[in-house]
This record gives sequence, structure tokens and C-alpha cells, in this order.
Amino acid sequence: MHWHILGAGAIGLLWAAKLQNAGHQVTLILRTAEKLAQYNTTGCFQIINDDKTERFFTEAELADNNTPISYLLVTTKSFAVTGAFASVQHRLTNDTRVLLLHNGMGPQQQLTNENPDLEIWAGSTTDGAYFESPYHLVRAGIGETCIGRLSACGNDSLFQELQEVDEQLQQSADIHTVLWRKLAINCAINPLTALFNCRNGELLKYDDRRAAMAQICKEVEDVAKALGITLFNRKLMEQAWDVAELTSNNHSSMQQDVSHNRPTEIETITGYLCQMADQAGVATPANHLVLDAIRGLNPSAS
Repeated sequence: MHWHILGAGAIGLLWAAKLQNAGHQVTLILRTAEKLAQYNTTGCFQIINDDKTERFFTEAELADNNTPISYLLVTTKSFAVTGAFASVQHRLTNDTRVLLLHNGMGPQQQLTNENPDLEIWAGSTTDGAYFESPYHLVRAGIGETCIGRLSACGNDSLFQELQEVDEQLQQSADIHTVLWRKLAINCAINPLTALFNCRNGELLKYDDRRAAMAQICKEVEDVAKALGITLFNRKLMEQAWDVAELTSNNHSSMQQDVSHNRPTEIETITGYLCQMADQAGVATPANHLVLDAIRGLNPSAS
């Protein structure tokens, strides 16, 4: 298989390494000519895992290339998904298979609805990595990735083909619920870490932060119930607490984005939750408050 990867961030490069190690051809699609020139100075990226450094010499190009794409993995930030997809749409055919692996919700449903003839998959991952410097990635933890087919067309053979790439890979016949579970955890943790400018675990140390987290979780559960979605077999607050403890030393992506004055994924996380809540007639004052607060932190980057 020849995979093109849109989004050379942490997850994109982790998957580029996995695919290449499994013997597949990989091409990175970079956003700008400057990014491509920077990458081409070495022609590779590096992953540090347990003090061992591995180099991956992977092809890279811009979106405006005309080479057809057979397998497309999209790992951009969620707010960039639809634009990134549009930039390569001229290279797709009805036989192209697409896997969306990003935070938040909204783009998955939009692209599936707008492209009924494409086989589109979506996924959620708990893999962890961060950049030490450009194209130098540190593996922070080995997690699990769950994928499922969103589109009516196609079949499930893509999962079997990808199992050799990632032995932790799982398939779900109800990927919509899987995405909602990831969304729920992100709603509970990410915006608050950005507002309090803290690590995940520090949300649990103070009464006001725990109270805010509990209210957000209660509202998310109310929305999910109204939509007929079963989140977890216990309260969301308990699940989110465990995740915050397990990742206690981590800075959430939203906290990092706010601290670096970059656009955040608030619209596809809390924004999507509030949109669904409004449609279902469920009150979510705490989530709306957080949504407005994150928007106000960095209006120029929204």
C-alpha cells in the first residue's frame, strides 16, 4: 500500500513510522513550500523511544502534486481537516480509502456526508508523542487506536490490512460512540487545563477545578443521554479523573496551543458538544462558559 499522510504532527509521524516499518510506501503531504524545504534539508524525521533514536527517510511533497492517492491518512488539527482534505481532493478517486485520525467531532460527519462515494474511516487514539524539535519526535507512551468505517460504501478489509501495522489496533462497529467517548474526555480535561494553564493532573488538586470538571461532565452526560449515546459503564467524572491521573504530567494539546498563541480545537470539542446540546434542547451553561472563555483567550488565533 502507498499511504499519503496529511498532517506531519506527532500522530502523523508516528503512523508514518508504523506504516514504513510494516513495509508500506509513505509520502508526507506538507502544508507549505517552507515546511517542505525544511524537511528536505535532511529528508527524514526521527523518533526517540526509550533512549533509542530511529530515523525514517520518507518522501514528502505538497498538496498540489497530481499523483493519485489510493490511501489517505488525515492527522491534521481538527480545525484544518476540511481545508486539508479539499487541497488534495483533485487527487482522489472513487477507490481511494480515507482514514481520519484527529481530535474532536464534526469534520468526520461533514466529509462523509459530502463524499458519499468515498470509503471513509474514522478513529481515536491514545498514542502519545511530543516534538523535541522540528521532525524530532519523542514517544511519550504506547496507546491503543480504534477505527471504524463511517461510510456506507466499502468494506472492512482496511482493518485487516492495518492490523499488521499496529498490533494495538482495534475495530469498532460503532465508531460514532467511540468518537463520543473521546470527545467527552476531551471536554472534561482539555479546556480546563488551558484556562488554568496547568498539567492534566493539576485539575484534581484544587476544589474549584474539580467542581468545574464535575459540572462539565454532568452536562456532557446529559447531552449524550438525550442523543441515545452510552458513554461509559460508570460516571464520566470517574473516567475523566482516571485519565487525568494517568496523564498527570502531560500538557494537553489545547493548553499548549493557548500558551503558544496558536489556534485551538475548542470548536470541534466543546463547540461541537454545545452545538449538539442546543439542537437537543439540553442546557450546558458550564460548557458554554468554557467555550466562550477559550475563544476570548486568543481571538486572533480562532
